[in-house]
Amino acid sequence: MTKHQNTHLVGEDQKQPDHQPNCLESLRRNFDAEVHLPADISREFLSAALLWAIDNKVDFALFHEAGKIILAHFGGDETYLPSRWSDKRWHIGLEDREPFFEPDEDY
Repeated sequence: MTKHQNTHLVGEDQKQPDHQPNCLESLRRNFDAEVHLPADISREFLSAALLWAIDNKVDFALFHEAGKIILAHFGGDETYLPSRWSDKRWHIGLEDREPFFEPDEDY
């Protein structure tokens, strides 16, 4: 298997800060669903969620905005992603199923 690396040189007439947001917005639009996690969510929970998604071959991307971490994904993978349950806490998986991860902290 051959790896290809795309490189793009930014010329004087192009500005990286202007190009980057458009590129990220375009990438984000490729996904059809998002999970918006609070920025202060525990790193233990976030790590467990990302590893669980990777183990289950979920295609996703992480983005951030003020006060939140956005996990963009394709619909149908909700079983393997964080969701906020009726107990007002974040869990990995859907509420009507057994959770993969039980958080210690209230989020």
